[in-house]
Amino acid sequence: MANTRETLAIVLRMLRIGGAACDVSGGWAEELLGLREPWKHGDIDLVLQGNTFERVDELMTRLGGSVCEVPQKRFAHKRAFVFRQTLCEITRIGGDEMQPVTHYWGDVPFFWHPPLLHDKPVVLNGETITVLSAANLEKHRLHWQETQPHRWRDPRSLVMPLQVI
Repeated sequence: MANTRETLAIVLRMLRIGGAACDVSGGWAEELLGLREPWKHGDIDLVLQGNTFERVDELMTRLGGSVCEVPQKRFAHKRAFVFRQTLCEITRIGGDEMQPVTHYWGDVPFFWHPPLLHDKPVVLNGETITVLSAANLEKHRLHWQETQPHRWRDPRSLVMPLQVI
């Protein structure tokens, strides 16, 4: 199965049922809001509102073979996994509704516009989902380079999973 609306809906449902509900961002959010024409998506970008990735990490462990974590993308601000040959990346947004913030690499703040989400939920394959606001999609697209993307290649930026003894 390719990276389709159906794949996006399944991933969102899987995360929600697993206790790690996410909002859609990136290219899929732009398409769902009508900001760009439908196209072939390379990945699924999501955001998780909260202060930790605890639920996401637990869910990836529980799902085992259904998802495959991408350890090269395990950062303070991000988790990633592959589901049915589709890369899914989750960026964490903390703070509160008046000052949502992502701390890239744990130390580079990126402040999102409040409200974080589009004012109306979107229906996708019969389910209501939430999407980043157009203002936040534009802000992130314009300023992502300020989040120090060169650190993607620095192994010191990786967050190692807890080792069970």
